[in-house]
Amino acid sequence: MSLYSFFGCMFLAYGPLLSIFFLYISRDAQLVLLMVCSAFFWLIAILLSSVIWFAATPARNMNAVTILYSVILQELFRWALFKLLHRAEKGLMIVSKNPKSRYNRSVFAFVSGFGFGLTSALVTYISTLVQTIEPGVIMCPSCPKATLFFISAINTSLTSLQHITWMMIAFEAYLNLPTLLGFLQGAWVLVSHFGVSYAMLLNASESVSLGCVYAIIIQLVILAISITLVVLNLKKHYGAAVISRTQR
Repeated sequence: MSLYSFFGCMFLAYGPLLSIFFLYISRDAQLVLLMVCSAFFWLIAILLSSVIWFAATPARNMNAVTILYSVILQELFRWALFKLLHRAEKGLMIVSKNPKSRYNRSVFAFVSGFGFGLTSALVTYISTLVQTIEPGVIMCPSCPKATLFFISAINTSLTSLQHITWMMIAFEAYLNLPTLLGFLQGAWVLVSHFGVSYAMLLNASESVSLGCVYAIIIQLVILAISITLVVLNLKKHYGAAVISRTQR
Protein backbone atom coordinates (compact mmCIF):
# COMPACT_ATOMS: atom_id res chain seq x y z
CA MET A 1 0.00 0.00 0.00
CA SER A 2 1.11 3.66 0.16
CA LEU A 3 1.03 6.79 2.25
CA TYR A 4 -2.18 7.76 0.45
CA SER A 5 -3.88 4.70 1.92
CA PHE A 6 -2.34 5.36 5.33
CA PHE A 7 -3.59 8.94 5.60
CA GLY A 8 -6.92 8.10 3.96
CA CYS A 9 -7.67 5.31 6.42
CA MET A 10 -6.31 7.34 9.34
CA PHE A 11 -8.60 10.31 8.71
CA LEU A 12 -11.54 8.02 7.95
CA ALA A 13 -11.11 6.20 11.26
CA TYR A 14 -10.02 9.09 13.48
CA GLY A 15 -11.25 12.17 11.61
CA PRO A 16 -14.52 12.65 13.54
CA LEU A 17 -12.77 12.09 16.87
CA LEU A 18 -9.94 14.48 16.04
CA SER A 19 -12.45 17.14 15.00
CA ILE A 20 -14.37 16.83 18.26
CA PHE A 21 -11.19 16.91 20.31
CA PHE A 22 -9.49 19.92 18.72
CA LEU A 23 -12.63 21.99 18.15
CA TYR A 24 -14.24 21.39 21.54
CA ILE A 25 -12.59 19.23 24.20
CA SER A 26 -9.00 20.51 23.94
CA ARG A 27 -10.14 24.04 24.83
CA ASP A 28 -11.13 23.01 28.36
CA ALA A 29 -8.59 21.37 30.68
CA GLN A 30 -11.36 19.90 32.81
CA LEU A 31 -12.84 18.10 29.81
CA VAL A 32 -9.42 16.77 28.82
CA LEU A 33 -8.93 15.31 32.31
CA LEU A 34 -12.41 13.81 32.20
CA MET A 35 -11.60 12.26 28.82
CA VAL A 36 -8.40 10.72 30.22
CA CYS A 37 -10.30 9.37 33.24
CA SER A 38 -12.92 7.66 31.08
CA ALA A 39 -10.21 6.30 28.78
CA PHE A 40 -8.56 4.73 31.83
CA PHE A 41 -11.81 2.99 32.75
CA TRP A 42 -12.12 1.50 29.26
CA LEU A 43 -8.51 0.32 29.43
CA ILE A 44 -9.17 -1.46 32.73
CA ALA A 45 -12.19 -3.19 31.19
CA ILE A 46 -10.22 -4.37 28.17
CA LEU A 47 -7.32 -5.43 30.42
CA LEU A 48 -9.64 -7.66 32.43
CA SER A 49 -11.04 -9.02 29.18
CA SER A 50 -7.50 -9.88 28.09
CA VAL A 51 -6.85 -11.66 31.38
CA ILE A 52 -10.00 -13.74 30.97
CA TRP A 53 -9.08 -14.51 27.36
CA PHE A 54 -5.61 -15.63 28.42
CA ALA A 55 -6.94 -17.76 31.30
CA ALA A 56 -9.83 -19.33 29.36
CA THR A 57 -7.70 -21.37 26.98
CA PRO A 58 -10.52 -23.49 25.48
CA ALA A 59 -12.47 -20.36 24.49
CA ARG A 60 -9.63 -18.37 22.95
CA ASN A 61 -10.73 -19.09 19.39
CA MET A 62 -14.42 -18.56 20.13
CA ASN A 63 -14.94 -14.93 19.13
CA ALA A 64 -18.59 -14.95 20.17
CA VAL A 65 -17.65 -15.83 23.74
CA THR A 66 -14.87 -13.24 23.83
CA ILE A 67 -17.29 -10.56 22.67
CA LEU A 68 -19.79 -11.63 25.34
CA TYR A 69 -17.61 -11.01 28.37
CA SER A 70 -15.79 -8.05 26.79
CA VAL A 71 -19.02 -6.12 26.22
CA ILE A 72 -20.32 -6.98 29.70
CA LEU A 73 -17.08 -5.72 31.30
CA GLN A 74 -17.17 -2.51 29.28
CA GLU A 75 -20.74 -1.84 30.37
CA LEU A 76 -19.88 -2.58 34.00
CA PHE A 77 -17.07 -0.04 33.86
CA ARG A 78 -19.38 2.42 32.12
CA TRP A 79 -21.65 2.11 35.14
CA ALA A 80 -18.68 2.42 37.52
CA LEU A 81 -17.57 5.61 35.75
CA PHE A 82 -21.07 7.02 36.12
CA LYS A 83 -21.08 6.28 39.86
CA LEU A 84 -17.73 8.00 40.25
CA LEU A 85 -18.76 11.09 38.30
CA HIS A 86 -22.13 11.23 40.04
CA ARG A 87 -20.38 11.37 43.42
CA ALA A 88 -17.98 14.04 42.16
CA GLU A 89 -20.63 15.99 40.25
CA LYS A 90 -20.81 18.91 42.71
CA GLY A 91 -17.06 19.40 42.57
CA LEU A 92 -17.03 19.13 38.80
CA MET A 93 -19.77 21.73 38.58
CA ILE A 94 -17.87 24.16 40.78
CA VAL A 95 -14.65 24.05 38.75
CA SER A 96 -16.37 24.05 35.35
CA LYS A 97 -16.37 27.13 33.15
CA ASN A 98 -20.12 27.51 33.60
CA PRO A 99 -20.93 26.18 37.08
CA LYS A 100 -24.65 26.98 36.80
CA SER A 101 -25.13 25.63 33.28
CA ARG A 102 -27.91 23.05 33.00
CA TYR A 103 -25.95 21.37 30.19
CA ASN A 104 -22.95 20.33 32.31
CA ARG A 105 -24.24 16.84 33.02
CA SER A 106 -24.78 16.14 29.33
CA VAL A 107 -21.34 17.53 28.52
CA PHE A 108 -19.75 15.24 31.10
CA ALA A 109 -21.52 12.23 29.58
CA PHE A 110 -20.50 13.28 26.08
CA VAL A 111 -16.83 13.68 26.98
CA SER A 112 -16.81 10.43 28.94
CA GLY A 113 -18.19 8.62 25.91
CA PHE A 114 -15.55 10.33 23.79
CA GLY A 115 -12.85 8.92 26.07
CA PHE A 116 -14.29 5.42 25.69
CA GLY A 117 -14.57 5.79 21.92
CA LEU A 118 -11.12 7.30 21.41
CA THR A 119 -9.34 4.63 23.44
CA SER A 120 -11.31 1.87 21.76
CA ALA A 121 -10.43 3.26 18.32
CA LEU A 122 -6.73 3.57 19.13
CA VAL A 123 -6.38 0.13 20.67
CA THR A 124 -8.37 -1.79 18.06
CA TYR A 125 -7.25 -0.11 14.86
CA ILE A 126 -3.77 1.38 15.27
CA SER A 127 -1.96 -1.90 14.47
CA THR A 128 -4.10 -2.39 11.36
CA LEU A 129 -3.43 1.19 10.28
CA VAL A 130 0.35 0.71 10.51
CA GLN A 131 0.10 -2.22 8.09
CA THR A 132 -1.23 0.08 5.35
CA ILE A 133 2.28 1.43 4.71
CA GLU A 134 3.80 -2.03 4.41
CA PRO A 135 4.08 -3.96 1.13
CA GLY A 136 1.04 -5.94 0.09
CA VAL A 137 -2.62 -5.67 0.96
CA ILE A 138 -5.14 -7.66 3.02
CA MET A 139 -8.58 -8.06 1.50
CA CYS A 140 -11.74 -8.31 3.57
CA PRO A 141 -12.90 -11.98 3.58
CA SER A 142 -16.60 -11.14 3.19
CA CYS A 143 -15.95 -8.36 0.64
CA PRO A 144 -12.98 -9.52 -1.48
CA LYS A 145 -12.96 -6.31 -3.54
CA ALA A 146 -12.42 -4.08 -0.49
CA THR A 147 -9.33 -3.95 1.70
CA LEU A 148 -9.53 -4.88 5.35
CA PHE A 149 -7.84 -1.55 6.15
CA PHE A 150 -10.68 0.44 4.59
CA ILE A 151 -13.51 -1.62 6.09
CA SER A 152 -11.90 -1.56 9.54
CA ALA A 153 -11.49 2.21 9.32
CA ILE A 154 -15.23 2.63 8.71
CA ASN A 155 -16.09 0.28 11.57
CA THR A 156 -13.68 2.09 13.89
CA SER A 157 -15.17 5.48 13.11
CA LEU A 158 -18.75 4.29 13.62
CA THR A 159 -17.97 2.39 16.82
CA SER A 160 -16.21 5.37 18.38
CA LEU A 161 -19.29 7.52 17.71
CA GLN A 162 -21.47 4.76 19.12
CA HIS A 163 -19.58 4.98 22.42
CA ILE A 164 -20.44 8.68 22.72
CA THR A 165 -24.17 8.05 22.25
CA TRP A 166 -24.10 4.97 24.49
CA MET A 167 -22.53 6.95 27.30
CA MET A 168 -25.09 9.74 27.05
CA ILE A 169 -27.98 7.26 27.00
CA ALA A 170 -26.46 5.18 29.80
CA PHE A 171 -25.98 8.18 32.09
CA GLU A 172 -29.62 9.12 31.52
CA ALA A 173 -30.68 5.53 32.17
CA TYR A 174 -28.77 5.27 35.45
CA LEU A 175 -30.32 8.53 36.66
CA ASN A 176 -33.80 7.22 35.83
CA LEU A 177 -33.38 3.90 37.64
CA PRO A 178 -35.36 2.11 39.00
CA THR A 179 -38.07 3.38 36.64
CA LEU A 180 -39.13 1.44 33.55
CA LEU A 181 -37.65 4.13 31.31
CA GLY A 182 -34.28 3.73 32.99
CA PHE A 183 -34.31 -0.04 32.49
CA LEU A 184 -35.33 0.31 28.84
CA GLN A 185 -32.58 2.85 28.11
CA GLY A 186 -29.99 0.72 29.88
CA ALA A 187 -31.17 -2.37 28.01
CA TRP A 188 -30.82 -0.52 24.70
CA VAL A 189 -27.21 0.37 25.46
CA LEU A 190 -26.35 -3.23 26.31
CA VAL A 191 -28.28 -4.83 23.44
CA SER A 192 -27.05 -2.35 20.83
CA HIS A 193 -23.46 -2.80 22.05
CA PHE A 194 -23.83 -6.54 21.57
CA GLY A 195 -25.42 -5.92 18.16
CA VAL A 196 -22.56 -3.75 16.93
CA SER A 197 -19.92 -6.11 18.29
CA TYR A 198 -21.42 -9.27 16.83
CA ALA A 199 -22.07 -7.52 13.52
CA MET A 200 -18.29 -7.13 13.23
CA LEU A 201 -18.04 -10.90 12.86
CA LEU A 202 -19.64 -10.56 9.43
CA ASN A 203 -16.46 -8.87 8.19
CA ALA A 204 -14.46 -12.07 8.60
CA SER A 205 -17.21 -14.38 7.35
CA GLU A 206 -16.44 -16.16 4.09
CA SER A 207 -19.90 -17.73 3.94
CA VAL A 208 -21.83 -14.44 4.01
CA SER A 209 -21.42 -12.51 0.78
CA LEU A 210 -21.06 -8.74 1.33
CA GLY A 211 -20.99 -9.33 5.07
CA CYS A 212 -19.01 -6.13 5.58
CA VAL A 213 -21.82 -4.14 3.95
CA TYR A 214 -24.40 -5.68 6.27
CA ALA A 215 -22.17 -4.91 9.26
CA ILE A 216 -21.91 -1.25 8.28
CA ILE A 217 -25.66 -0.98 7.67
CA ILE A 218 -26.36 -2.50 11.10
CA GLN A 219 -24.01 -0.01 12.71
CA LEU A 220 -25.59 2.93 10.89
CA VAL A 221 -29.10 1.87 11.92
CA ILE A 222 -28.08 1.44 15.55
CA LEU A 223 -26.21 4.74 15.53
CA ALA A 224 -29.24 6.53 14.07
CA ILE A 225 -31.52 5.10 16.77
CA SER A 226 -29.03 6.01 19.51
CA ILE A 227 -28.71 9.58 18.22
CA THR A 228 -32.50 9.84 18.17
CA LEU A 229 -32.66 8.73 21.80
CA VAL A 230 -29.99 11.25 22.76
CA VAL A 231 -31.87 14.07 21.03
CA LEU A 232 -35.14 13.07 22.71
CA ASN A 233 -33.45 13.05 26.12
CA LEU A 234 -31.95 16.48 25.51
CA LYS A 235 -35.30 17.86 24.40
CA LYS A 236 -36.97 16.34 27.43
CA HIS A 237 -34.59 18.04 29.86
CA TYR A 238 -33.77 21.30 28.14
CA GLY A 239 -36.56 21.92 25.67
CA ALA A 240 -39.07 23.07 28.26
CA ALA A 241 -36.49 25.34 29.88
CA VAL A 242 -35.64 26.96 26.56
CA ILE A 243 -39.33 27.49 25.74
CA SER A 244 -40.07 29.07 29.12
CA ARG A 245 -37.05 31.33 28.78
CA THR A 246 -38.13 32.56 25.34
CA GLN A 247 -41.66 33.22 26.60
CA ARG A 248 -40.25 35.52 29.24
